[in-house]
Amino acid sequence: MTQTVPSLAPRIVVGVDGSSSSKRALAWGLFMARTTGSVLEAVTAWQNPTSWTGVADDWDPVAEARAMLTACCAEVLGDDRPSDLRLTVLEGPATAALLSASAGARMLILGSRGHGGFAGLLLGSVSAACAEHAACPTLIIHGDDLPPGPTPASLPKAHEVDHPDDAGCRAAAPAGRPAPKPGEEGAR
Repeated sequence: MTQTVPSLAPRIVVGVDGSSSSKRALAWGLFMARTTGSVLEAVTAWQNPTSWTGVADDWDPVAEARAMLTACCAEVLGDDRPSDLRLTVLEGPATAALLSASAGARMLILGSRGHGGFAGLLLGSVSAACAEHAACPTLIIHGDDLPPGPTPASLPKAHEVDHPDDAGCRAAAPAGRPAPKPGEEGAR
């Protein structure tokens, strides 16, 4: 009988929900994993719906979550995908899943906004809760900046606004003034 022994290598854990913000976090996760000599672990969570109305009898939430996670990693990492990349799908609320997955990690990296959320928030509830309660350093990715080095050609597509609040999460200009939007009059 053969048992798989978990790697003792330090991990960089990245929360991925398919949003453009989580895709940028994944790019930063790859950069941080390479910079620190860590293993990159992409994590997503799923929950049973609060109402089963309209849910197909053959719905497989684990397979659906794994497919989304695999697709996001393929889109963002492309040919740059590390051979030791870990894909982790957990059941439960996103915050609890990410806190559990990041136990013992070198760092937890999250986008500032996911697919859920409320208009006007600058930090999503999951990223805020993880930043407050994680047992490891937590990096929250704001804005559109990408890590240094080569970026897969597919990643700039992740910068398109896909959530009503994404436009409000752009990097702030010096002194906390909002950064002007491209094409605005009076751009600094």
